[in-house]
Amino acid sequence: MKRRNILVVLIAVLIALTMFGCSKKEESASSSSSTAKVETTRINLDMPVPLSSSWGVGAETFAKEIYEKTGGRYEVRIYPDSQLAGGSQSKALEMLQAGDIDVTLHGVLTWASGDVRIGMPSMPWLFSGWEDAVTKMNGEGGEMIKDIVEETGAHALAFGISGFRQLFNNVRPVVHPDDLYGIKIRVPGNPIYVDLFKLLGADPVTMNASELYTALAQGAVDGQENPADMTITQKFCEVVKYMTVWNYSCEPIILSVSQKLWSSLSDEDKVIFEEAAKVACQAQAKAAEERDAGYMDQLINEFNIEPTYLTDDELEAFKEAAMPIYESYRETMGEELYSAFGL
Repeated sequence: MKRRNILVVLIAVLIALTMFGCSKKEESASSSSSTAKVETTRINLDMPVPLSSSWGVGAETFAKEIYEKTGGRYEVRIYPDSQLAGGSQSKALEMLQAGDIDVTLHGVLTWASGDVRIGMPSMPWLFSGWEDAVTKMNGEGGEMIKDIVEETGAHALAFGISGFRQLFNNVRPVVHPDDLYGIKIRVPGNPIYVDLFKLLGADPVTMNASELYTALAQGAVDGQENPADMTITQKFCEVVKYMTVWNYSCEPIILSVSQKLWSSLSDEDKVIFEEAAKVACQAQAKAAEERDAGYMDQLINEFNIEPTYLTDDELEAFKEAAMPIYESYRETMGEELYSAFGL
């Protein structure tokens, strides 16, 4: 009897252990199954410049923030040099508005080709410096620009700052507006810039940034205007001789999502996207400002570009020559937008 009782006890223990093991396996399998249920939605981000630029800092920060804050439910894939649009910045925005591109990081200059009011922040000598640009873009003026972007069929999340634009050319040093006469300057497809350079006596030519290096190298255009960052990371520095440091325009960049993507997000995810965009644009603007001085030194010392630093009187001559542009765009922009930017 004792042996039989012992045997029964042993069998009961074995059964219990087996059931416990099965339970742990089922729990593990259930846990594994729960993890596997997290589905990742991949979204694409288009930007017109290389990943090595300060824009790349913004794009990569946004991708990191989105992936972490959504627990991997969204993954951002970055496509520099407007790869998704064949190198065409205007086409990239059209694809964004159609919902074929999910996210873009593009400058107000490109946006202005569709609605000139979005180009308001690129008006000549509108911002006194980096801090002023950030303050105004995060204020009433920036909110109005967001509303206009919304009208075009996209949703603006936040603003970065590409940097202050300098003048580069291969003809002669430019010290006075008269020195610009007849020089073919490539400008983005922004009517404000086209009109401004015509007003200053230059011959503005619009083309995509992807075509500019070859155009400069072959002499199809004589010069270009861009921040030091873009001039180096897009290698325009290899094919220009002279630089006029005049900080004439500061181009904000807009981190936007398509209405198609935006409308598909839950309210909670919309908050995540907004916050991620703010963090990303702050990182981009900080990187752009911190790199600027080093890039300027590199242009001069490494690429042997001859700099011209304008005196206050020389700079004032350019500002006076550019003043009519404000009056000519007043009706188009509207008094409310002018007032929002302190004009």
